[in-house]
Amino acid sequence: MPYSFHAYRQRLLDVNQGYKPLDFFGHGLTGSITADARLLSINRYHPEHGYITLTAFSPFDEAKRYDSDAVRAYRSHLAVQEGFGLVAYDAPQQRQVFLLEDVIPHFRFVWQKGTAADVYTFTPPDYPDCVVQLWSCSQPLEFLSLNLECSLQRCAYTQLTEGGPMSPPSSQTSLKQLNAHTLYLQNPALQAAVTLHGVGLSWHSSLTNKILACSTAAEFALIWHFPPIGDASRTMPTFTINELWKQLEHALASWRDFWGQCALPDIAPLELPLRRAVTYAHLCAVPVSEEATCILTDHQLLPLSWNRDAYFVVRALLPVRRDAVDFIRAHLIWMFEIAKRPNGYWERAYLANGTAKDPAFQLDQQLYPLLELTDYIEATGDTSLLSRFSAQIASILDLLFAREQDGLFPTEETPADDPISMPYHLSSHILLWHTFRRLAPYWQGERMLSTAQRVHERIYRDFAVTGAEKPLFAYLIDGVGGYQLYQDANDLPLALAPYWGFCSPQDTVWLNTMVFAFSEANKGGFYSGTYSGLGSIHTPAPWPLGDIQEYLFAALTGDAARRDDVIQRLTNIAQWDGALPEAYDASTSEVVSRHWFAWPNAALLLALTLDN
Repeated sequence: MPYSFHAYRQRLLDVNQGYKPLDFFGHGLTGSITADARLLSINRYHPEHGYITLTAFSPFDEAKRYDSDAVRAYRSHLAVQEGFGLVAYDAPQQRQVFLLEDVIPHFRFVWQKGTAADVYTFTPPDYPDCVVQLWSCSQPLEFLSLNLECSLQRCAYTQLTEGGPMSPPSSQTSLKQLNAHTLYLQNPALQAAVTLHGVGLSWHSSLTNKILACSTAAEFALIWHFPPIGDASRTMPTFTINELWKQLEHALASWRDFWGQCALPDIAPLELPLRRAVTYAHLCAVPVSEEATCILTDHQLLPLSWNRDAYFVVRALLPVRRDAVDFIRAHLIWMFEIAKRPNGYWERAYLANGTAKDPAFQLDQQLYPLLELTDYIEATGDTSLLSRFSAQIASILDLLFAREQDGLFPTEETPADDPISMPYHLSSHILLWHTFRRLAPYWQGERMLSTAQRVHERIYRDFAVTGAEKPLFAYLIDGVGGYQLYQDANDLPLALAPYWGFCSPQDTVWLNTMVFAFSEANKGGFYSGTYSGLGSIHTPAPWPLGDIQEYLFAALTGDAARRDDVIQRLTNIAQWDGALPEAYDASTSEVVSRHWFAWPNAALLLALTLDN
């Protein structure tokens, strides 16, 4: 090894913290690796299908699209899939796992006879179409296997609330051996191909999917070249081992400089989850043109985009990265100019290429792009996008006003993507009030402010009800006296209301609502156990998003003990790389749903920034 990495952060991970596959990414490629350093996936943008993957996982059974248990099982199994690629077929006696600069996975293996190996997985900064697995061993390895039981396929897009299945293209993938060091995987249906090349590594001429391999030197590499779809000019580069070490050094130096320009809240137990918020935001950013970037909710289980999730991902970066405004600008262009609105409104979820996946109308999905635009203007003073998007802004506001019922605005689904029994939803109205007030200096100010005032009045007149003999806000109302008492982890605007100036932290109705949310009276929303917390009927368990709401509540009310309890709970819930899941078991803190999810880490970063 010609380079020493002692100058860089080497974080030893604790498998007892909650194992999940580790992630890697570059400028276009993303992926994950398993506990033995095999690949779980390599993914990239596809202009027709949104997101495609090279994976060992079988395509989802299309007949089970509306079977939520089958969807959960499929997504859970992905986190423990054995993977594909290069592996030693003798199990090591010892294993240590590190994150270099909290980004680059580094595995260290030691076998029974003392042979040791370090494995680094990264995307070379100068070659963003490649994934490199660089091995440094105490001696050449002869006990290697190259498992290529994998296929190129469109990502499964498995949703708990399926909004409309899309017929998948064929996942039939052919394998061709070009020479003793190079193999070629191709799926004509996707017009996609991956070339893999061994440096200091060779394999037998078998065309089966399990190939014996051996290294001819103590340092060797396996390189996966996955070029952009339809760009045949991006040919496989040629590397030497020394050049690959230089690329790894370059990547580490770039990340060290990156962290030097970040201003993260200084809360030691949550350092890694906060850093994960920043790195995973970049991993989930998919450039679709020179100007536009889509923000995925995750790269592995459900690589779709929700305006709601994406807003918090980009907004969390604003106080901690100077270049966050460029990030936001690219995302705004994607939302306003790439994301299609065939029915006039932003639909529930989108493929990365801007194709609408689900046609449901959610009120908050219409508001977050407008709010993000005001964040951008106030951070930069640049109003050029306001002019550029003027037709889209006018169209979406006209659509909203056409639906207004004297200060009440209906929705078809909750922010959890669940159907509703009544048309008017509390936190969406708080968000609308906030968005219109923020938009007022830049667009029809008098109309925005007067509408916001009507909404505020209707919330206190119609949503404020008496429950358990105390005034509190209902979750849903029908506008003629009917209401539902419930609160949900997805409804962050309720917890943010005092920060936005909607009410004071001492407001009796708001206080009672928040106390209700974190109590057993909140049926279907609160889950008791060693790790009690606010969750959602969408996935019945506590959610980190609910814990983040509780953190905001504790900070606003000056409850230091509660605040510290939430910090400890989030520390326990975070997986070994800092990732917060969608939901966790109230008794054990183990992941119940979605090992990968961009929103909760981003929301945590935003909450701690607001509190500091």
